[in-house]
Amino acid sequence: MAKLKSGHLTLGIKFNRLEEEWVAYEFSFLWKDNPIINDDIFKTGRWWDKRRHGTFLANDYEKDYLIETIKNVLSTNKSDYWEPIEPDVKVAIYPDNYFPFLKEKFVSVDDTDINKEEWFTVMVFMDTYNFKDCISYSSEGVSLSLIVGRKDLEEFVTTLETEYNNFVKKT
Repeated sequence: MAKLKSGHLTLGIKFNRLEEEWVAYEFSFLWKDNPIINDDIFKTGRWWDKRRHGTFLANDYEKDYLIETIKNVLSTNKSDYWEPIEPDVKVAIYPDNYFPFLKEKFVSVDDTDINKEEWFTVMVFMDTYNFKDCISYSSEGVSLSLIVGRKDLEEFVTTLETEYNNFVKKT
């Protein structure tokens, strides 16, 4: 599992399986390596039972496009997002932006241009379709927001790409 951490807060992404031209992902929102979301409220049955405890599923058609999106943000330093064909999840990345549509009201005294590391806000949205008794996508749900440095995001996408390549070789 590739992990992107900000303190004790973690986004985990694992490639679950490749099935009939679909790449399945497991996403997890963690605090001190413990799932944040109550597993008992997730859907069960059919393909939902193929996920690990504390994770929710998403899938993309034919190949992974998330890695390409992250690399694009790192190379262009422009905001972008990934949303698979079935919108179970959205991942948005905003370079040097505190929160996508809000300006930071307070500036730390020691926040000087000389010591400022390039950082990214990473927001991951999970649609309520992952929850029991939800019958369709709603564009509502739960989000995780992380603020990470460039180095952390680069290491994360490198790990994710390595895991994806190993995953494809095994299938």
